Amino acid sequence: MESGLLLRDFVDKHDLAQFDCYLVLTSDNYRRVNIEAPAVAISEMSDAIRWKISDLVDFSVEKAAIDFFEVPASKRASSNMLEVVASPLEVITEFANKIDRTGLNLKVIDIQETVLRNLAVLLPENQRGVAVLYLQESSGVILIQKDGTIYLSRNIDIGYKQLGLDLISDNTDSRANIEQNNLALEIQRSLDYVESFYGIPPISGVAVIPLSAYTQELLNILNSSHGITARVMDLSAIVDCDILLDDATQSKCAPVIGATLRFAGE
Repeated sequence: MESGLLLRDFVDKHDLAQFDCYLVLTSDNYRRVNIEAPAVAISEMSDAIRWKISDLVDFSVEKAAIDFFEVPASKRASSNMLEVVASPLEVITEFANKIDRTGLNLKVIDIQETVLRNLAVLLPENQRGVAVLYLQESSGVILIQKDGTIYLSRNIDIGYKQLGLDLISDNTDSRANIEQNNLALEIQRSLDYVESFYGIPPISGVAVIPLSAYTQELLNILNSSHGITARVMDLSAIVDCDILLDDATQSKCAPVIGATLRFAGE
């Protein structure tokens, strides 16, 4: 069944019409571009950004939704930098129309980076900085933020299915061991880069959003085998909710939970 019909049936079944809807785009729905901030008035910023990124994205910037946020100052560069987010209007329109047909009230359209930031600011390590690891089946995101400011966000081609977490006891999958090493290396490189490039005190803690299964096995790999200080980010403990969220629910719903915290995180 077409996804829009599935959503409409779900809304009808649970009587959700007129409820607020929070949409989180997946990373393939938008492009992120790091640019030097244009030296123009705020009223001219949108046009200036479109011009600067016109050759850096694979779709027309004239038919794109564009937003941006400031990048922290680096000790290596004097220029003010912006992280620009652009998505084709046809993508946004298609999602909005599907949601509108269900009767839901589309309140927020957000991206992976900011929704994970919104979760991270609720952690006790927020002021001194923390890395967040969010793994899906075949991909993942490493985000490093400090006091609500995003210092780094990287998409990685490593997901929990590649890590062989269900085979830890017999340790026979050499490919899985390679991927485990690659994941640890990606995390450590990200932490080292932020410390070096921005000249801030080391951020050593990694908060892992629960996987659908074998979360503890992943923590054991990072802590014991690779010396990375990792712990689970239990959303039930940091988000006000009426029920305990199991790992499978947290794994699937973490981004949209972060989207509902958008205004608290800004």
